[in-house]
Amino acid sequence: MSYYIIAKNTGLIVTDGPTRTRAYNTFGAAKATRTRLCNKSGWSINELDIVDTQTYQAKMVTRTNLMSGAEFQEDVNTPYFCSPSSETYWSM
Repeated sequence: MSYYIIAKNTGLIVTDGPTRTRAYNTFGAAKATRTRLCNKSGWSINELDIVDTQTYQAKMVTRTNLMSGAEFQEDVNTPYFCSPSSETYWSM
């Protein structure tokens, strides 16, 4: 079983490393990382939550496709350059 650290108000996955969606193998590792984030990055312990990867449901946001103008649902954790709503996506 793995764990994510998420921001309660936005549902975004928060990490202290270079990997954007890092999952921690143990609850203790996730808890230690949450403590480091609170000490270094200014988060409050009440703002971050640790959830199981099997029960985590990412929030969906509505965005507009840049080329067609159609609206679509997208995971809130999708990087900007991978989203059809960005110019970067279409210029690659």
